[in-house]
Amino acid sequence: MSTASLVAEALPQFAPTTNHYACSDGWYLLVTVHDRLAVATTPSMPFDIPIARSHLPASAEVFLCDEHATVLDADGDPANGMTPLALVDADTHAAALVSLGYTVA
Repeated sequence: MSTASLVAEALPQFAPTTNHYACSDGWYLLVTVHDRLAVATTPSMPFDIPIARSHLPASAEVFLCDEHATVLDADGDPANGMTPLALVDADTHAAALVSLGYTVA
């Protein structure tokens, strides 16, 4: 089984909360888990925003990226928006990676 190692967490240029992982199979992944608390307390906002769990996507998104956390479109067609590699039922970054067959180092 391949392993995924955390490179950086809570990347500010992406949706809360997106972590960057380097994988032992040579891939780099960005994993976004939509966290209600993180969205409500975005540092760039001078006030809290009331957000219910129902306002957020239910799945975690996994995107291909490079070693610099530059997102790569999974289907290679920028005309249809940024396509994730996978949408998984997970509420943590580790659970999302495990569902894709990785162990978290």
